[in-house]
Amino acid sequence: MKILGVTACPTGIAHTYMAAEAIEKAAKAKGYDVKVETRGSVGVENALTDADIASADVIVLACDMASPTDRFIGKKLIAVGVAEAIKHASEIIDLGQEVESFDGTVKQTKLGGSKEKEEKKGLFGFLKK
Repeated sequence: MKILGVTACPTGIAHTYMAAEAIEKAAKAKGYDVKVETRGSVGVENALTDADIASADVIVLACDMASPTDRFIGKKLIAVGVAEAIKHASEIIDLGQEVESFDGTVKQTKLGGSKEKEEKKGLFGFLKK
């Protein structure tokens, strides 16, 4: 299984990289291939390629700010906040396998019994197609 991630927070310093590390650690613990794109204060690092996306089984979008999503249409995608990814990366990866293919409408998942939140314009209204 191949897991891709995208992490981004407004300041792009600690939480962006903490979420990336949590996703990588959780995926590797399950024996999965993993690559995480970070969108931090220094810009985009470890950018996902078209080939990466084409071969991905699940994409974890852990963003609290703008990140392009149209490149993920047709892939299994789970969207969460950065804090959720830091705290619950393993659960998120497991849940990501159960979601339907992404149709362009980001549905943010909250763990711990909270309801799923759908945003037509994207996660927190920041994500753009």
